[in-house]
Amino acid sequence: MTKDNILFIGTVRHAKTQESALAAKYNLHYSAPTRKEFTEQLESFKKEGVHFKALYRGFASHYTVGRVDGEALSHFPEGLELIGSVGAGYDFVDAEVATRNKQWVTNTPGVVDDATADATILLLLSTLRHQYEVEYNMRHGIPSKARIGRDPTDMTLGLVGMGGIGKAVAKRALALGMKVVYHNRRPVAFDAATEPHLAQVVYIATLDELLATSDVVSVHVPLSAETRHMFGPAQFQAMKSGSYLLNTSRGPVVNEEALVQALESGHIAGAGLDVFEHEPKVHPELLKNMNVALMPHLGAFTVETITKMEALTMKNIDQYLTSGTLITPVNSF
Repeated sequence: MTKDNILFIGTVRHAKTQESALAAKYNLHYSAPTRKEFTEQLESFKKEGVHFKALYRGFASHYTVGRVDGEALSHFPEGLELIGSVGAGYDFVDAEVATRNKQWVTNTPGVVDDATADATILLLLSTLRHQYEVEYNMRHGIPSKARIGRDPTDMTLGLVGMGGIGKAVAKRALALGMKVVYHNRRPVAFDAATEPHLAQVVYIATLDELLATSDVVSVHVPLSAETRHMFGPAQFQAMKSGSYLLNTSRGPVVNEEALVQALESGHIAGAGLDVFEHEPKVHPELLKNMNVALMPHLGAFTVETITKMEALTMKNIDQYLTSGTLITPVNSF
């Protein structure tokens, strides 16, 4: 019996056991390391008559091979049915084009929640306590008087988006003594048995009201046409004077130029960012600003979380090729 072919973009970093199990059942192929070489490789596969039923998009492969967009998909041999993407967000795959092509897209929601929430709290505390500035000065022997920080206790944290990551952030923020409010498309029904702590969290119907009442605003929404530049000049102006912004979702949700202006005016006291509008580039004024804590999109960058993401992606692929069903589909048609 002929085995199905699976193409891997990037490498499997940690879920090696699952990769070996997949290799025992299917023919695994691996992409070339650059976009140009990758497209040439796909054209070669076409000529050789090699068809792929599934594609595995590895963690951070967009930095090497690039986004799985219409242009990339146009080079694929016929027969691709599934694109399994490692990551909770799926903007590194053009799901609209895939849907038109009748190709399923899967992502890895849930397994990133704790690591991303931890990163959010790390940025929160670093921003409030100026940890990055203090450490920089110490490491470089710069004599300076440390600026006094702020306590999160009794501050109001406003969460924009209340999915799994938002819930995980709320749990941690409540443990710090913060008051937590959130804005979502609709109120979320919390499970009293498994999420009793979330009974303290308050729903706010409009974004403007949340911005006006929050000392810290933390963004947890997927990137879409609707959320691109969700935070611009009007939203920063609506935030409380002296408040803080955290973003561990996707960079283009925030208009960076507007954020820079809000920071330089002093209206926004600080920001903690793990994602950027034009990754991997960072706005030069954000790099200079000691009121900004920065991480290079490493919110889910732990051994445990990457292992879970990779394993779930491969489980989706195996289940689809075995039974035609999916665990975490993104699209439908």
